[in-house]
Amino acid sequence: MMTITDEQMKQDWYDNLMKEYDERAIAFAHYDAGSIGFADYDEAQNNIDSEDYLVLTDEEADEVVRKEIEEMVWAFNASFLQAHTGVDADAIEKIQEMCESANEPLKAMIKDFDHFVDDAVSCDGRGHFLDVNLEENEITFNGITYYIYRRN
Repeated sequence: MMTITDEQMKQDWYDNLMKEYDERAIAFAHYDAGSIGFADYDEAQNNIDSEDYLVLTDEEADEVVRKEIEEMVWAFNASFLQAHTGVDADAIEKIQEMCESANEPLKAMIKDFDHFVDDAVSCDGRGHFLDVNLEENEITFNGITYYIYRRN
């Protein structure tokens, strides 16, 4: 006769879950469970795969926010750009009239782009650049903290 304990069943369930889903999807499903009442792993995986949500480590979020900021320099407040370029805000506003075409010239004027990114994130947070609701949410799963951003 074989006896199966609750612990064995839980471990089997967990092992199968880890085989079937990405760890990020599992973490996101549990984060999202608060709004829907249960962890829907398929839906979580679909949301990540379709990039409706980003589920990133701290380092990954820093890399992604940097790329986002690099693409939107032209849209920053002229006085913020003035502080990082030394160029008068009125002149920056004239350049910004070119919209997206102004991005590269303005980026080239920034004295220290790493500091520019750090300052922007420090002022507004990563969620401001990565999330449609301007939020950054987090969940820790298996000792790894994931940051969650809604993209659409």
